[in-house]
Amino acid sequence: MSNLSCKFDGREFASLEKMVEILLHEASEQMALIDGGKKKNSHQERAYAKWRLVHLQHCFGEYVPEQYRSTYNSLWSQLYRLEHQSNYRHPYIVYLLEKALAQEHSHIE
Repeated sequence: MSNLSCKFDGREFASLEKMVEILLHEASEQMALIDGGKKKNSHQERAYAKWRLVHLQHCFGEYVPEQYRSTYNSLWSQLYRLEHQSNYRHPYIVYLLEKALAQEHSHIE
């Protein structure tokens, strides 16, 4: 993990480990603010946390280091919970569901 770039969103970090810790903290803090009602549970507010987790996912590759695994997985779970609470549906999923329902409806008639 140490041979990867230590940059994210225009910021440069002293080490990859420091970047991981900061991005996990920022994602956690954002979700706590959403949970506490200080920020709206909107796609835009959740994206702040999601992009940090996606960047870490890219850095980790197939293996999440043991020291971060629990926190990392927990944050993804919290993010999915927030998405579910807001009834968020990815636009492509909505498109596929609408298409499937339209096909089903056309077969009924």
